[in-house]
Amino acid sequence: MIYLNETKEEVEEIIEDRCVAPDETIEVLDEIENTKMQTELADKERLLEESNDRYKRLQADFDNFRRRTRQEKEELSNIVAQNLILELLPIIDNFERALCSVATQDANKMLSGVEMIYRQLMQGLEKNGLMNVEAVGKTFNPQEHEAVMRVEDADQPDGIIVEELQKGYSVKGKVIRPSMVKVVSN
Repeated sequence: MIYLNETKEEVEEIIEDRCVAPDETIEVLDEIENTKMQTELADKERLLEESNDRYKRLQADFDNFRRRTRQEKEELSNIVAQNLILELLPIIDNFERALCSVATQDANKMLSGVEMIYRQLMQGLEKNGLMNVEAVGKTFNPQEHEAVMRVEDADQPDGIIVEELQKGYSVKGKVIRPSMVKVVSN
């Protein structure tokens, strides 16, 4: 009996012992080699199939990760918006009360109430990281300021901001709106 795990030399020796004809020997050797090749091919196909399955699983995992990340990002965005709106609701309530009481109050009380609402709004925004962009007396910085006018002033050096036309704001160090300013240009 001939086994697949025997070497070619061992098979030839077995054949010689059995006194098999040379043509039959070649056929037997070819059959053994063919069987080994078929076994190797089957192993390679199995490995290829496993690799393809692993690739498909990884692709599906990555697609799920992307979808899950997008959903978490949207949920976080919604939570941030809800929290900001929740903090602004008392300010809206105060504006509504002020508007309802316009007929019964004098102008000074109305102005005082609006100033209080403004302070309340600014405190809520500052609590969330809002800061004013410093402008007047500072050197012009195109990342924080937008020059809308140039003026000549011999008393001031070039590039100094002499007037702020609209306030600029930053949130946690990132400018969200630059200040509109007048800049000295001699």
